[in-house]
Order: sequence, then C-alpha cells, then structure tokens
Amino acid sequence: AHRNSFEVFAPFAAAVIIAHLAHAPQGRIDILAESFVVLRVVYIALYMADLAGARSVIWTAAFGCVVGLFVISA
Repeated sequence: AHRNSFEVFAPFAAAVIIAHLAHAPQGRIDILAESFVVLRVVYIALYMADLAGARSVIWTAAFGCVVGLFVISA
C-alpha cells in the first residue's frame, strides 16, 4: 500500500496541476482531489484488512478521480 501510494502520486499531482493551469472550475478540482485523498485512505485501510475485492473497487474509484481531473481540463 505504501509503495502503491508513491506510484499513484505522480499522475494525481499532474492531473491537479494541469486542471489548475487549464482554468478548470476550482470547485470541481477540489471535489475530485479531496475524493481521491479520501478514497486512498480507505484503500489503505482495506489493504491492511486484506479485503481485495473492496480494495479494487476503491482503487478504481480513485483512478476515476484522476481521469476526471484530466477530463475537466479539456
């Protein structure tokens, strides 16, 4: 979970920066970024609880937040 958090940070940071530079609506950036952070905390808790199925769902939702940040940048 720790290494995975490092791996996912770069795309997340890039998405936030690009959304900001593209003048995407700040409220949407905030919601997607905050959702991503909360989902990652839940992901780590599920990882520690060894709940692979639920963890995969949360990972996908967090990934969707990153994709959403890129989409609102367009």
